[in-house]
Amino acid sequence: MDNFFKLEQITHAALAQYYRWYQVYEVPFTQQTISNQKDILSEEVEIVSQNGITKGKNGLEERLSVYAGWQNAHHVQKTAVQVLDDGSIALEADILYQNIRPDSSKYSYKLHYTTVLEQKEKDLPIFKKIELQPTGIVNEFKFEEAYTENRVKSFMHYWLYLMEIAAAEKFEELLDPNFVLHLSSGGTITDFDSFKDWMHSNATKIKTSTHHYKNLIIKESNPKEIKVSVDFDWKGITVDNQKMIAETHHEWILSNDTENRFAKMKEMRVRAVIPFQVVTDF
Repeated sequence: MDNFFKLEQITHAALAQYYRWYQVYEVPFTQQTISNQKDILSEEVEIVSQNGITKGKNGLEERLSVYAGWQNAHHVQKTAVQVLDDGSIALEADILYQNIRPDSSKYSYKLHYTTVLEQKEKDLPIFKKIELQPTGIVNEFKFEEAYTENRVKSFMHYWLYLMEIAAAEKFEELLDPNFVLHLSSGGTITDFDSFKDWMHSNATKIKTSTHHYKNLIIKESNPKEIKVSVDFDWKGITVDNQKMIAETHHEWILSNDTENRFAKMKEMRVRAVIPFQVVTDF
C-alpha cells in the first residue's frame, strides 16, 4: 500500500515538470523563461529528436532561438509514469503539437515522448533523457493555445505533490503575496505562518495521502489571472493506519507571471462533496 501512495506522489512530481517542459515554447522567450527551462534539465540531459541528438543544457538559448516568433501549442493527450529498478522515473506521453510560423505556414503532428527523470530527495525530479518520435501528421486543424492548460496542470501537480509529502515550506513559491484560502472546514487562511500551522496540523494526523483530479475546467480571465474549477478524489492513511477517503470541489484563482517557475494561488475555495471519513478498504 505504501508503494501505491509513493508512486502516486512521484507521478505528481514528474507531471509537474513535464507540463513545464512545454511552457518555454508557448510564450515569448526571455532570459528568465529559458532559465526556468534549464531548471528542469540535468547537466548531461540528452534530447533526441528528428533534428538529431543534443547533450547538456549549455547552448539551450541558441537552440531555442530557432523558434522565435513561432506560435506553439502542445496538447497533452496521454501520460504514463513508472519507477525503474534504478530509481529513475520513466514518463511516456502522447501529444498533439500545433504550430504557426512567422510566414503564416501551419503545421500539426502527433508526437510520442519517452523520457527518463532523476529523482531528487524532497524535490522535483529533473530530466535525464527526452526522446521525441513523430507518430502522425494532422493536415487540417484549428490552432488552439495550450499554455494556459499546461501552466495550470504543472501548478496543480506540484501543489498536490507538496500537499502529499507535507512540504509546508516549499508552498511559499506557490502562494500569491495576497492569498486567501477558504477551507472546507469553514476556516480561512491569509498568511504563510497560519498556512504552515495548518499543514503541520494535518501532518500529525495523516501519514500519507494522494489525490486524483477530475472535472477540470480552466478559464483564463485575463493574461495575469487564471480561474480553475476542479474536483479531487482523496485517499489517505492516518497515523494509526486507518484508511480514509474524501471528495472535494475546488474553485481557484491563480495569479500568473510567465517569468515565474509556477503560477501562484491567489484564492482557493474548497467545498466537501464527500466528507472525510474512515473506510474499511479503498
